[in-house]
Amino acid sequence: MPTVSFNTHFPGYDVLGEISRSNARVLKARHIATGDIVAIKHFSLNTDADTLRRFERESTIMTQMEHPNIVKVREVRLDAELPYIVMDYVQGGSVRQLIEQGSLSVELTIRLGLQMLNAFRLIHAQGIVHRDVKPENILFHRLASGELHFLLTDFGVARLHQQPVTMTGQSLMTYEYAAPEQFDNPRQVSEMADYYALGVVIYECLTGNVPFPMRGETGMVTFMNAVMNNPPPPPVLPTNQPLPGSLETLLTQLLAKNPTERLHNPDAVKLLLKQAEVEQLHRETGQLPTPAPVRKESSVTVAPVVQDRPVAAAPQPTRTATFNTPTPPPVAVKPRRQYLPIAILAGALLLTGLWAYWYFTQPNTSSANSPSASVPTQETTSIPDEDLPEEVESTEITDLTVPPAVRKAEDLKQKQAQAEISEKQYQQEVSDAIKQLEATTFGGKVGFLGGVKGLSVKLENPTTVMFKQVAVQVEYVKDNGDTYKSPIMYFNNIGPGGSITRKAPDSPRGTRFSARVLRADAAPRPATLNTSILQNS
Repeated sequence: MPTVSFNTHFPGYDVLGEISRSNARVLKARHIATGDIVAIKHFSLNTDADTLRRFERESTIMTQMEHPNIVKVREVRLDAELPYIVMDYVQGGSVRQLIEQGSLSVELTIRLGLQMLNAFRLIHAQGIVHRDVKPENILFHRLASGELHFLLTDFGVARLHQQPVTMTGQSLMTYEYAAPEQFDNPRQVSEMADYYALGVVIYECLTGNVPFPMRGETGMVTFMNAVMNNPPPPPVLPTNQPLPGSLETLLTQLLAKNPTERLHNPDAVKLLLKQAEVEQLHRETGQLPTPAPVRKESSVTVAPVVQDRPVAAAPQPTRTATFNTPTPPPVAVKPRRQYLPIAILAGALLLTGLWAYWYFTQPNTSSANSPSASVPTQETTSIPDEDLPEEVESTEITDLTVPPAVRKAEDLKQKQAQAEISEKQYQQEVSDAIKQLEATTFGGKVGFLGGVKGLSVKLENPTTVMFKQVAVQVEYVKDNGDTYKSPIMYFNNIGPGGSITRKAPDSPRGTRFSARVLRADAAPRPATLNTSILQNS
């Protein structure tokens, strides 16, 4: 691909070619100083001065964000001849390209939703609303493991493209992801609009269509009325297979018309996605989730076993036994006449034992001088007469009436209970460990007129828990006590007893600073017990 000379418009970059063109033109370029491959997005501004000022403030925050699910913004130049934004180049493509090849699997869609939640946590904590979440603005690249990794891009840029709702053409796709409140007052929207758009993206990934399509024959008024008043059609997979129940519940709550009734808690959304993941796994493996044990007793009717030889036509009475639910499979009760040989054998053994007891306990004068007379009689085990029949009967009945499948089911229940107890203990250990994580700052230099440079943050983990990611919030405070800004830093894979030190972003304002642990995600507990249960089941 030939190099295009755009140096006069984008100084410091060599443009290698065009990536895409819609509301804005995206170019692939090389940073001359570092050799890094980047993406340059340039556009014509079509907004008012107030919106431009707000975006300039947000652009400062955007360049300081570092998150694995957000495309890194390197530079923002709104004062250039061609206003542009420089971002990291993502080798892969957009979710739009994936959908054009066919709908996404339930598993991949859940993975996308979870990773977009991670991006939402950061940008919403900084007070930034994306306003234009759609498949074109979700990029992906393939990891070494073969799994797809998703990144959100163009957050905050939507303000620069705010247009009247009568606009047609290329911008129509954006309206299909707009929340109902965005048609009333597009400037005064909150993060709830991003959650609505995420619901539309998930819906489209699963079904291949948006809930409310904007077709050429559909007028804007008709389209807006449908978005604001009509319930979304039930999502139907191309395979006609049912969706996991938790995923249907999530879509219903994300696509709520009223923003105050819309689900926008990231933890609640994550919980529903995780539940849907488990439900889909059970469905694919043909297993059903294990029901919670019920404490109260219930009566189970056990029918007699049908014999191979003919039996009388008269119905035989059933026997009623009481078990704790969930109950094992019905245990076959054998007819009484099958115990007759066992009873005879037990009686014979009892008589033999009594005779042996009488024979060996009687004095034998004729053998007094033989060597065997020196063996103590205590070595012969004495069994009380009244205990022997009960012991024999109990052992025989247990061996005959408890099949191996029932014993295996009971063992499995015990192991599952042990696994649940172990998991609760680990969660408590994680909860205690999070409280012990400590973030400290050092090395920061305050300028003569304010501002902090060279600040470092050290995160220490004195516990025995492995954390895959810890979010630390740094606060820069002005002289009057107001917080100037509070960026979030992420520390990945910090092991037991370990520590990680990272350089904090500089701040043009502020004279004091501090750091605190915002949240932490522990690595999953090694599932050795659960694996053993599955292997034995």
